[in-house]
Amino acid sequence: MSEPYLLYSGCLIPTRLPYLERSSRFVLDKIGIEYEPFPDATCCVEPIGLRSLGYDTWLAVAGRLLSIAEKRRSRVLTLCNGCYLSLKEAEHALLDQKVREKVNQILEPTGHRYEGNAKVEHFVQLVHRIGEKRWTEMAIEPQSRLSFAVHPGCHMVRPSQITQIDNPYSTHVIEDLAKWSGAKVVHSDEWPRCCGGGLTGIDDRISSAILNDNIVKFREAGANAILTPCPFCFVQFDLKQKDDVPVLYLAELLALALGAGADEIGLKYHRIKIQMR
Repeated sequence: MSEPYLLYSGCLIPTRLPYLERSSRFVLDKIGIEYEPFPDATCCVEPIGLRSLGYDTWLAVAGRLLSIAEKRRSRVLTLCNGCYLSLKEAEHALLDQKVREKVNQILEPTGHRYEGNAKVEHFVQLVHRIGEKRWTEMAIEPQSRLSFAVHPGCHMVRPSQITQIDNPYSTHVIEDLAKWSGAKVVHSDEWPRCCGGGLTGIDDRISSAILNDNIVKFREAGANAILTPCPFCFVQFDLKQKDDVPVLYLAELLALALGAGADEIGLKYHRIKIQMR
């Protein structure tokens, strides 16, 4: 029997987008994955803005989370690109014994210790590993009405030597899953673009320009929806665009293909509603 997963939802999904976790759990249940909620979870320390304010703090917080998974002999399953990158980079950094001992000194008063054995996976890796044959067999409701612009997000593919999910120059994993779910893919960047969300609150003008540039290209390609595995990108596309191109989180598409109803997975909570018929 393989190791069970600890489902790490991060901060954004539980606080603002709980329906994305609902669709993720629906998929995991349908494909028979053993998992449980991550116990005593904290923020992963977001890997761009927050980490830059305190590298040692980030590594200690991430090390604590990895130590919990290690102690329970479980793998960490993330639903968020940012969380995946933060924990994956920490996993990589803590392979260095000197770095690990420094972190363990910080963790000692909390009763945690990390030995370097935890494994972190993204939801995307898990569902793609199932393969085309099984997915097409399980997709009882092929989503053929949808023509997607695929947006993998930055932190799923870069830095590629750490994330190791997809080719950073010509991504295919999200496109594969869309097609295996019966949908069409009409736009997929050779070099995945930023959604602009990282500049929100720093330079909203540039953030909006990046977002709008993406939407223009999606529309020109003939997309009637956007597909992303990243909740941060999901917020950017659903709440901040002005062109009303609906967006689906990857797990929502997979859940629909596996027979979930729209209300069952909370599609009514999207600002931009997707046409189900």
